[in-house]
Amino acid sequence: MHQTLLNDAAIALSRVLTFHRIPHGFFGGFAILATCGSNHYRESKDLDVLVSASKTTILNLLSSKRSFLPIPSIRDDYVAFFWKSNDYDTGKPTSTSVVLVEMFVSCVGNSRTRFPVTKNTVLRGEIMGCSYVPILSEEYLLRGKISAAAGRVKKGGADVMDIMWLIENYKDRDLKAIVQGVDKRVLGLAVKRHPQLKKVLESIGVHTRGALWTVRKQKIEGTCQTPETWGVQSGLGWMPVAHTVRC
Repeated sequence: MHQTLLNDAAIALSRVLTFHRIPHGFFGGFAILATCGSNHYRESKDLDVLVSASKTTILNLLSSKRSFLPIPSIRDDYVAFFWKSNDYDTGKPTSTSVVLVEMFVSCVGNSRTRFPVTKNTVLRGEIMGCSYVPILSEEYLLRGKISAAAGRVKKGGADVMDIMWLIENYKDRDLKAIVQGVDKRVLGLAVKRHPQLKKVLESIGVHTRGALWTVRKQKIEGTCQTPETWGVQSGLGWMPVAHTVRC
């Protein structure tokens, strides 16, 4: 999907959330591409957003916006919309003018949990113009990518490429400490699914033998597993005990 269309959707969403003072941050493939400038080594098809608001709040807020079309979901930790632009082509939404926006929300009553650090990044869209949007800092991007790699194998090895890019471009950060803060089971599953990660992680001083031992008896089934409820938030290092909270 064309990056400028994704930028338009990100700017449109961020303006609404910012106006209503809702903390949020983009992560995933789009966020990494947004920070790497013109050196786009792959494409992204959707937007992943961490939002410090409940599912009900987001549904009530965006359902009244003409550009956002809600997608039904029974999950409490997740809400999705299609963002459409009627300014493309004939003025009617098509498969090329619609962006999937996936928002991972917070528990009701969990607002005291500190929201992850974000960095304002300039995006330029074709319709929405130029604007800042908050991108989760590299610590959370890396944790999120390792968590994603533990549960899936994306076509073209996108998750592994993203992890490699983050490690290569943030060598000045204490990446070893960040990765060692990831749950051993998650780290072990990521390396078990993607053996090439072992060498990549060893380049920053992270040895994965213990993590692999933790998941030695666990079978890898399928190329993609649906994350557990609150699993994405936990994988990013936010709301680490959210799955024990009634929402």
